[in-house]
Order: sequence, then C-alpha cells, then structure tokens
Amino acid sequence: MTRAAALYRVSTKKQLKNEDDSIPAQQHTIRSFVREKGWELVKEYIEPGVSAFKISSDKRDILQDVLSDALQGKFDVLLIFKADRLSRQSFEYPLILKSFYDAGVEVIAVADAPGGRSLNVDDQMDKLLRFIEGWQAETESKNTSIRVKTSMMDMAKRGHWSGGRPPYGFKLSDSKKGLPLEINQKEAEILLLMKRLYLEEDWGSKKIAVYLNEHGYRTRENRLWTDARVRDVLQNPIIAGLPAYNRTKPGSTPTSRVRIKNWYDINNPEIIIPRDENGNPKPIKEYTIISLEEWQKLMEIMKKRSKNTKPDARSMDSTALLTGFLKCGCCGKGFISSRTRNAKNVKPNGKVYTYEKAVYRCSTHARKGSAFCSGQGSYSQKKIDGIFMSELESFLKNVDLGSLEHYVNMKQASARSQISRQITQLEKELKKVRRRLNSWVDRLNQYFADPEGSIYSEEMMAREIKKAEEEEKVITEQIAELKAELQQKQVERDSLKQFARLAPRWFEIFKESPVETKKKMLKQIIDKIVLRRDKMEIVYNINLMELSEAGSESAVRFKIAVEM
Repeated sequence: MTRAAALYRVSTKKQLKNEDDSIPAQQHTIRSFVREKGWELVKEYIEPGVSAFKISSDKRDILQDVLSDALQGKFDVLLIFKADRLSRQSFEYPLILKSFYDAGVEVIAVADAPGGRSLNVDDQMDKLLRFIEGWQAETESKNTSIRVKTSMMDMAKRGHWSGGRPPYGFKLSDSKKGLPLEINQKEAEILLLMKRLYLEEDWGSKKIAVYLNEHGYRTRENRLWTDARVRDVLQNPIIAGLPAYNRTKPGSTPTSRVRIKNWYDINNPEIIIPRDENGNPKPIKEYTIISLEEWQKLMEIMKKRSKNTKPDARSMDSTALLTGFLKCGCCGKGFISSRTRNAKNVKPNGKVYTYEKAVYRCSTHARKGSAFCSGQGSYSQKKIDGIFMSELESFLKNVDLGSLEHYVNMKQASARSQISRQITQLEKELKKVRRRLNSWVDRLNQYFADPEGSIYSEEMMAREIKKAEEEEKVITEQIAELKAELQQKQVERDSLKQFARLAPRWFEIFKESPVETKKKMLKQIIDKIVLRRDKMEIVYNINLMELSEAGSESAVRFKIAVEM
C-alpha cells in the first residue's frame, strides 16, 4: 500500500479556521483524496500561521522535519493542498521540490487539478512552469501585502484603529456596534496624573515613575513603572484621540518590528493619523483622554529634554554648581555637596571665629573613609567654583578658531581617510557582484530558452543569483552608512564658525541663569571635571551643533589642565 504524508500550511493565524483553504479545509480535502486512492495516511504535518513568502525554507522547522522524514523513507508520496504550500519564493520553490525528488518522494497538489496534479521534476518544460508559478505566488504575496497595507492606511486616515493589542488607556469595546476600542477609565486616570505632573509640576519621567511606584501604581502587566515606560504610554497619539498607523517598520528578523525615527511626531509624513480637509489633525472624540493641545505640549517638553541629558537627580537638587560633574582624580568617584563646621577665621585683633564652609566632598571619603581613597577628601566650593568659572570664561571668550579647526582636522583626518578608502573598496566589490549577478541572470534566461544546451542546473543558477542579490544588498547598505558618516564629519567642521560666534554670548547667558539652568547648560559642554590636590582637569565635550541651535549631534572633546 502507498504510504502518504500530508503537509498543511496557512500564512496567518486567522486562516487557521476562517478561510476556504484553512487547516480543517485542507485536511478534509486531502483525507478524502487518500480514501479515494486507497492509500495509507501515515503522517500529517501542520505549519500554522507560517508565511512561505517572508520565511525561507531553512527557517521553517516543520518543512525541515518533512524533508528529514522523506530522506529516511518514512513515506512514498507527499500530499499538499496547492503547489504554493511548499513555498512562495520563486527561486526556492524548484529547489524544495528537487529535494523531495532526490529522496524518492512524489509531491502531489490535490486541489490544483481534478484527481490532483503531480509536480513532476523531470520534465524541463514543467521546471519552467514551476518557476513561473513560484514567481506568480511570490508576486501575489507582495500584492496581498500591498493591498493589506493600503487598506490599513485608509482605515487610519478615517480614524479607525488598525488592530492588535489595545494601547495603554484603552480596552476592547464590549459593544458590537461603533468603535472597536473604548477608554479604560482606571488607566486613563493614571495618564491624566502623569500629564499633570509633567505640565503643572514640571517633573521628568524618572521622577514620575518613582512617584507612581511609591503610591502603589503598577503597569498593565503588574510591573513597576520605569521612566521609559512612562514616556512610552504618553507618546502614543491615540491618547489625544489620534489613532496612528505606520509608526513601525520591519526589524532584523522576518516577524520583528521596530519604531521609526520620531515615531511620536504627528507631523512626520510617514505616520498616518485622521486629518480634516485642510490636513490638520482631527482627534476622535471617543478616544481623547488628553486634549491635543496638552499632548503636543508634553511632546515638546520630552523632545527638549531628550536633547539635553541632565545631570543626575542629586546634582539637579543640589544648590552646588558642580555636583554631578566633579570626579575624584584618585578613586574616580563623584563629589557631593557638604558643609564643614570647623572652619576658622582669625581677625586682626586675634579673635578666632568658627563658621560653616561649603565644600565638595569625595563620596568615597564620605561613605567609606579615607582608607579607601588616598586623594584629598574635600575642597572649598568657593575656591573650586571660582577657578572653574574663570577658566570657562577664558576658554569661551578666547576661542581660537584656527586652533580649534586644526584640532578637529587632526582628530578627523584619519577617520575620513579610512572611511573614504572603505567606500572605494566596497564600490569595487559592488561592481564585481553586479557583474556576477547579471552573468547568472543571462545564463538563467539562456537555460529557459534551451534547457538541454545548458551546462548549469537550474538549482545552481538559482542559488548563485540569490547569493549575489543578498551580497549586493549588504554592500549597498554598508556604502550608504559610510557616506552618511563621512557627511557628518563635514558637518562638524562647518559648525566651527557658528560655535565661535556664539561662545561669548553663551557665557553671558550662563552667568545670569539660576543654578538649575546653569547645570543644564554645562551638560552641553562639560563631560567631567577631575580634581586632584594641585590640579583641576576640565574635560570639555562640546556639542557644536546643539550650541549653534542646528538640532543635530556633533561633539568635539578637549581636556584642559588648570593648576590650583
């Protein structure tokens, strides 16, 4: 008796039960076919929700199991519902079929023709037809993907939710009529609390996360809040009544998604939201938890804060200017603000006055003792601040553009030269790969015109073409990345004049600002200040583009030693 095996596959979870070619439908057709033939169905393989277009055969575990069992002689015939159940990738399709042929297994597509259609690998014309069928199946998958994406974009433009897990602040609606989502009142109250703390109390996401955790609030997954999670739920436009589509793109794996740049910016042309006839955002009333105006204020605050990484919480709360920047030259730990009560001042009349003095104290000395750090334990805040301010003013008001440009050129010359050499080498490799690709494509065309006259097999040519296409894609991406890096190096140099022009005015603004603002401004230009007994090292890490208000990132690093 002929031993038959069956392979059932659908592309999505929805097709498992709801489509005409669902798994149950395929099983019914194939089992009926086996009974009519009088064969024995020895094994059934199921691939639920696996796309044969997006996922290659070597990553389809079930298909690999089928091939393995075929090689072990566990069945004589493999039954599939339709030919495209094997693969929807044009080059892969004949290769998979050839593997079953080499194992002595006949493959039959039971629904492709009355009585089933045997996929015969011997006939050269049939090879060509299978190649075309594979190409057609691949094209249809692409067209289906385009149709689905277009439909979802149209839904998003009309304000419809595009599906998936309900975003924070919402739940699936119990009503079968109307909108698919409704506001989750409990989560909405937490969002409104976050909004108030951001806008009215001027708190950051980290401080808000701490507050929520201390007051017993938890995420939907019953986990502690983090600053990243706070930003994540607030940055979703749907809480302002704007269901958004196209905020993610395919990731590095077939099933992964990653967020696009500026994924919460509703002015980003890639993001689809409901708009009125003039192109302005048109919030859906039933989805609005926070007004659009307040939500946009929130986004503006987050955008500004993301550009300037603030010193840690202790340095922001401290009235001492340099906490958060000072590092001990001995142990490498930071300094804290402290006061000492044994400071003495001797008057001309000989009378001694004792008073408190503000100091920067090494945190190792303060917490563990002098045995763990041989450096000086504390420094006068007045003295250190005075030395620093004098050096900062001197540096900013006397920026030597020539010296700065020379420094940047020396720093970047080697990098630019290396990048240029890499680009040249990759462009040569790209030309070779493209010549090889065109050569194999020409051979494949000749093969289809005269299969018997070809010295190359179809399988070999398909493999070589696919390999060359993958190499071409990788090299092209590498060249684009290197050119972007080279262009950024040029932008850094072009920003020097703008920086030199603004440096003196920057210091005047700095002197008039409150301490908290000064700390934010220092973060733009200071990486750290290293204190030793007789020397202060100021490590400048100047974001030239940020200082010139160009809105990009480009930093030049300096280290200047000041004798104390």
